[in-house]
Amino acid sequence: MPQSKYLQANIFKALTMATGLGFFTSAVQAADPVSTYIEAGKPVGAWKMQVGNGLNWGIPVVDQQGKTERGNLVVKPTSKDAENDAINIKWRGKEVKNEWGGNMLHDSTFTVTKHNIDISSVEDLAAIQFDIKVLRQPNKLASISMRCNWTNKCEGKLPLKPLLKQLPEDQWTTLTLPLNCFNQTGNFDFKKVTDIFSISTQGKMEIDLANVGLVALPEGNKGCKK
Repeated sequence: MPQSKYLQANIFKALTMATGLGFFTSAVQAADPVSTYIEAGKPVGAWKMQVGNGLNWGIPVVDQQGKTERGNLVVKPTSKDAENDAINIKWRGKEVKNEWGGNMLHDSTFTVTKHNIDISSVEDLAAIQFDIKVLRQPNKLASISMRCNWTNKCEGKLPLKPLLKQLPEDQWTTLTLPLNCFNQTGNFDFKKVTDIFSISTQGKMEIDLANVGLVALPEGNKGCKK
Protein backbone atom coordinates (compact mmCIF):
# COMPACT_ATOMS: atom_id res chain seq x y z
CA MET A 1 0.00 0.00 0.00
CA PRO A 2 1.43 3.48 -0.88
CA GLN A 3 2.55 5.44 2.20
CA SER A 4 -0.08 8.19 1.79
CA LYS A 5 -2.91 5.64 1.62
CA TYR A 6 -1.44 3.75 4.58
CA LEU A 7 -1.37 6.93 6.68
CA GLN A 8 -4.94 7.77 5.71
CA ALA A 9 -6.13 4.26 6.58
CA ASN A 10 -4.32 4.50 9.92
CA ILE A 11 -6.04 7.81 10.68
CA PHE A 12 -9.48 6.40 9.81
CA LYS A 13 -8.85 3.39 12.05
CA ALA A 14 -7.88 5.67 14.96
CA LEU A 15 -10.94 7.85 14.46
CA THR A 16 -13.25 4.86 14.31
CA MET A 17 -11.85 3.57 17.59
CA ALA A 18 -12.15 6.98 19.23
CA THR A 19 -15.65 7.92 18.15
CA GLY A 20 -17.04 4.43 18.49
CA LEU A 21 -16.46 4.33 22.24
CA GLY A 22 -18.62 7.32 23.01
CA PHE A 23 -16.06 9.31 24.97
CA PHE A 24 -16.24 12.41 22.77
CA THR A 25 -19.89 13.43 22.83
CA SER A 26 -19.78 16.42 25.16
CA ALA A 27 -18.61 19.90 24.20
CA VAL A 28 -15.41 21.33 25.62
CA GLN A 29 -16.04 22.59 29.15
CA ALA A 30 -13.00 24.27 30.74
CA ALA A 31 -11.83 27.70 29.61
CA ASP A 32 -8.14 26.85 30.11
CA PRO A 33 -6.02 28.00 27.12
CA VAL A 34 -3.79 24.93 27.46
CA SER A 35 -6.72 22.63 26.74
CA THR A 36 -9.44 24.93 25.33
CA TYR A 37 -8.86 27.05 22.23
CA ILE A 38 -12.29 28.18 21.05
CA GLU A 39 -15.27 28.26 23.40
CA ALA A 40 -18.73 29.33 22.25
CA GLY A 41 -17.27 30.65 19.01
CA LYS A 42 -14.60 32.84 20.64
CA PRO A 43 -10.86 32.31 21.24
CA VAL A 44 -9.76 31.51 24.80
CA GLY A 45 -6.98 33.32 26.67
CA ALA A 46 -4.10 34.49 24.49
CA TRP A 47 -5.27 32.54 21.45
CA LYS A 48 -6.37 34.61 18.44
CA MET A 49 -8.30 33.71 15.32
CA GLN A 50 -7.00 34.86 11.96
CA VAL A 51 -7.53 34.26 8.25
CA GLY A 52 -5.12 34.50 5.36
CA ASN A 53 -4.03 33.61 1.86
CA GLY A 54 -1.10 34.28 -0.45
CA LEU A 55 -1.80 38.03 -0.46
CA ASN A 56 -1.79 38.36 3.36
CA TRP A 57 -1.46 35.37 5.69
CA GLY A 58 -2.29 37.13 8.98
CA ILE A 59 -5.57 39.08 9.03
CA PRO A 60 -7.15 39.13 12.53
CA VAL A 61 -10.70 37.91 13.13
CA VAL A 62 -12.21 40.55 15.44
CA ASP A 63 -15.55 40.11 17.20
CA GLN A 64 -16.06 36.88 15.27
CA GLN A 65 -15.71 38.66 11.91
CA GLY A 66 -12.97 38.77 9.31
CA LYS A 67 -12.14 38.10 5.67
CA THR A 68 -9.09 37.46 3.54
CA GLU A 69 -7.78 39.73 0.81
CA ARG A 70 -10.20 39.54 -2.14
CA GLY A 71 -12.83 38.09 0.23
CA ASN A 72 -12.09 34.48 -0.65
CA LEU A 73 -12.66 33.36 2.96
CA VAL A 74 -15.22 35.07 5.20
CA VAL A 75 -15.85 34.55 8.92
CA LYS A 76 -18.99 35.77 10.65
CA PRO A 77 -20.91 34.94 13.84
CA THR A 78 -23.64 32.31 13.87
CA SER A 79 -25.49 30.31 16.51
CA LYS A 80 -25.46 26.75 17.84
CA ASP A 81 -27.14 26.68 21.28
CA ALA A 82 -27.25 30.42 21.98
CA GLU A 83 -26.93 33.64 20.01
CA ASN A 84 -23.48 34.08 18.42
CA ASP A 85 -21.95 31.07 20.21
CA ALA A 86 -20.37 29.80 16.97
CA ILE A 87 -18.74 31.10 13.80
CA ASN A 88 -19.52 30.52 10.15
CA ILE A 89 -16.49 30.04 7.88
CA LYS A 90 -17.07 30.19 4.13
CA TRP A 91 -14.50 29.56 1.40
CA ARG A 92 -15.60 30.96 -1.97
CA GLY A 93 -13.05 29.17 -4.16
CA LYS A 94 -11.87 32.28 -6.00
CA GLU A 95 -8.54 32.29 -7.83
CA VAL A 96 -6.21 35.12 -8.80
CA LYS A 97 -3.90 33.99 -11.61
CA ASN A 98 -0.26 35.02 -11.75
CA GLU A 99 1.68 35.46 -14.99
CA TRP A 100 2.46 31.73 -15.09
CA GLY A 101 -1.19 30.72 -14.63
CA GLY A 102 -0.89 29.69 -10.98
CA ASN A 103 -3.19 30.78 -8.17
CA MET A 104 -1.67 33.75 -6.31
CA LEU A 105 -4.00 33.17 -3.38
CA HIS A 106 -2.77 29.61 -2.71
CA ASP A 107 -4.78 28.08 0.15
CA SER A 108 -7.16 30.29 2.08
CA THR A 109 -6.74 29.47 5.76
CA PHE A 110 -8.57 29.88 9.07
CA THR A 111 -6.19 29.53 12.03
CA VAL A 112 -6.18 29.67 15.83
CA THR A 113 -2.75 31.11 16.61
CA LYS A 114 -0.66 33.80 18.39
CA HIS A 115 0.10 31.69 21.46
CA ASN A 116 2.34 28.75 22.36
CA ILE A 117 1.75 25.76 24.60
CA ASP A 118 3.52 22.55 25.61
CA ILE A 119 1.24 19.53 25.24
CA SER A 120 4.03 17.01 24.67
CA SER A 121 3.09 15.07 27.81
CA VAL A 122 -0.32 14.16 26.35
CA GLU A 123 0.65 13.53 22.71
CA ASP A 124 -0.41 9.87 22.97
CA LEU A 125 -3.15 10.43 25.55
CA ALA A 126 -5.32 13.20 24.11
CA ALA A 127 -7.19 14.29 21.01
CA ILE A 128 -8.33 17.59 19.60
CA GLN A 129 -12.11 17.78 19.46
CA PHE A 130 -14.38 20.32 17.80
CA ASP A 131 -18.07 20.92 17.20
CA ILE A 132 -18.75 21.36 13.48
CA LYS A 133 -21.66 21.68 11.08
CA VAL A 134 -20.87 20.98 7.42
CA LEU A 135 -22.90 23.33 5.21
CA ARG A 136 -20.96 22.66 2.00
CA GLN A 137 -18.52 19.84 1.43
CA PRO A 138 -15.12 20.90 0.01
CA ASN A 139 -14.91 20.58 -3.76
CA LYS A 140 -11.09 20.48 -3.72
CA LEU A 141 -8.42 19.18 -1.40
CA ALA A 142 -8.79 20.51 2.15
CA SER A 143 -6.60 19.99 5.20
CA ILE A 144 -6.56 20.43 8.96
CA SER A 145 -3.20 21.14 10.56
CA MET A 146 -1.18 22.23 13.57
CA ARG A 147 2.09 24.15 13.48
CA CYS A 148 4.94 24.51 15.94
CA ASN A 149 7.87 26.86 16.59
CA TRP A 150 6.20 29.71 14.64
CA THR A 151 7.01 28.18 11.24
CA ASN A 152 5.20 26.26 8.51
CA LYS A 153 8.27 24.03 8.32
CA CYS A 154 7.11 22.51 11.61
CA GLU A 155 3.67 21.24 10.69
CA GLY A 156 1.40 18.27 11.20
CA LYS A 157 -1.34 17.97 8.56
CA LEU A 158 -4.27 15.64 7.90
CA PRO A 159 -6.56 15.43 4.86
CA LEU A 160 -9.91 16.95 5.85
CA LYS A 161 -12.07 16.25 2.79
CA PRO A 162 -12.46 12.48 3.40
CA LEU A 163 -13.21 13.11 7.09
CA LEU A 164 -15.96 15.63 6.35
CA LYS A 165 -17.53 13.26 3.83
CA GLN A 166 -18.29 10.91 6.73
CA LEU A 167 -20.27 13.61 8.55
CA PRO A 168 -23.93 14.53 8.02
CA GLU A 169 -24.53 17.86 6.30
CA ASP A 170 -26.38 20.73 7.96
CA GLN A 171 -26.22 19.04 11.36
CA TRP A 172 -24.02 19.75 14.37
CA THR A 173 -21.64 16.92 15.17
CA THR A 174 -18.38 16.42 17.05
CA LEU A 175 -15.16 15.42 15.32
CA THR A 176 -12.25 14.05 17.32
CA LEU A 177 -8.66 13.70 16.03
CA PRO A 178 -5.96 12.04 18.18
CA LEU A 179 -2.98 14.36 18.63
CA ASN A 180 -0.43 11.78 17.53
CA CYS A 181 -2.14 11.56 14.13
CA PHE A 182 -0.55 14.98 13.48
CA ASN A 183 2.93 13.57 14.16
CA GLN A 184 3.22 10.45 12.05
CA THR A 185 6.65 11.51 10.77
CA GLY A 186 7.93 12.00 14.34
CA ASN A 187 9.11 15.54 13.58
CA PHE A 188 6.30 17.61 15.10
CA ASP A 189 7.30 19.52 18.26
CA PHE A 190 4.43 19.32 20.75
CA LYS A 191 6.57 21.22 23.26
CA LYS A 192 5.88 24.48 21.41
CA VAL A 193 2.60 24.41 19.53
CA THR A 194 1.93 27.85 18.07
CA ASP A 195 -0.93 27.23 15.61
CA ILE A 196 -3.21 24.81 17.43
CA PHE A 197 -5.94 24.54 14.79
CA SER A 198 -5.90 25.45 11.10
CA ILE A 199 -8.21 24.59 8.18
CA SER A 200 -7.23 25.32 4.57
CA THR A 201 -8.45 24.82 1.02
CA GLN A 202 -8.25 26.47 -2.39
CA GLY A 203 -11.76 25.36 -3.22
CA LYS A 204 -15.27 26.05 -2.03
CA MET A 205 -16.35 24.90 1.44
CA GLU A 206 -18.58 26.14 4.23
CA ILE A 207 -18.72 25.09 7.88
CA ASP A 208 -19.98 26.32 11.23
CA LEU A 209 -17.56 25.90 14.15
CA ALA A 210 -18.31 26.26 17.87
CA ASN A 211 -15.85 24.69 20.35
CA VAL A 212 -12.27 23.47 19.92
CA GLY A 213 -10.21 21.83 22.65
CA LEU A 214 -8.48 18.75 24.02
CA VAL A 215 -10.14 15.62 25.39
CA ALA A 216 -8.62 12.43 26.78
CA LEU A 217 -8.35 9.35 24.61
CA PRO A 218 -10.22 6.35 25.99
CA GLU A 219 -8.07 3.88 27.89
CA GLY A 220 -6.35 1.54 25.46
CA ASN A 221 -6.85 3.82 22.44
CA LYS A 222 -3.45 4.64 20.94
CA GLY A 223 -4.69 6.97 18.23
CA CYS A 224 -2.39 6.70 15.20
CA LYS A 225 0.50 5.26 17.18
CA LYS A 226 1.57 1.80 16.04
